[in-house]
Amino acid sequence: MNSSSAPSPLTTPSQVEPPAENNLWTVDDVARYARCSVRHVTTLREQGLPYRKLGHLVRFSPEAVKRWFEDA
Repeated sequence: MNSSSAPSPLTTPSQVEPPAENNLWTVDDVARYARCSVRHVTTLREQGLPYRKLGHLVRFSPEAVKRWFEDA
């Protein structure tokens, strides 16, 4: 049996650790927070979810993401 800390493919959203609060979030972090797909995060960006471009990378402020979801 593998004792790695990575979630198994059968892990439910409630079993996944929330993203770290003190760093900018990735698309995966936002998807985990919102319990949605990475593809849906792209749709949310198009609908106004605030994000930052760092070169070719997309990052999110945890506070801005939470505020956006509260106001939505």
